[in-house]
Amino acid sequence: MSVVVIARRYAEALADVATARGLVEQIDREVLLFVGMMESNRELLDVFASPIISQTDKQRVLDALTARVRPGQITVNLLRTMLNHYRLHHLGEVHAQFRRAINERKGLVVAEVTTASDFGHAEKEKLVRALERVTGKHVDLRFKTDPALIGGIVTRIGSVVYDGSVRTQLAGIKERLKQGESAV
Repeated sequence: MSVVVIARRYAEALADVATARGLVEQIDREVLLFVGMMESNRELLDVFASPIISQTDKQRVLDALTARVRPGQITVNLLRTMLNHYRLHHLGEVHAQFRRAINERKGLVVAEVTTASDFGHAEKEKLVRALERVTGKHVDLRFKTDPALIGGIVTRIGSVVYDGSVRTQLAGIKERLKQGESAV
């Protein structure tokens, strides 16, 4: 079973509990804090991923972390359950799937937008409106720039990519020229 499928199961259950108890933002912050600890300290991530280190030792490490950070009981239960099933090192993916599940429940999609140069506020608003018409949902834009695009825009919403970059258009023209097409 893939990590994404497993993470989605944990995330959906966590989203159900967090939503029912009105603790979505708190749990999101707490889980993100632990994800940050593991991402910033490779050795910590390696401890939880290692088949050589005993579960007892891993539990001691987790207990020390939770005693220091003092997350809520739901977060502690998630961490312990994942540890007991040898999956705590996949917490980052569980958090990503949790955010996806919560956003889906709110009717919100995240659009990752890459442009060759910075977008102005008016251009961002216009893009948001266009994407909301296409998706039928509220859109949260995440921008980054990549001068290699030359111009245009690449937008990713989930697994769907809308590529209107000059780089891709030039690559398409080059490919057609290779195939002997005369119409460009």
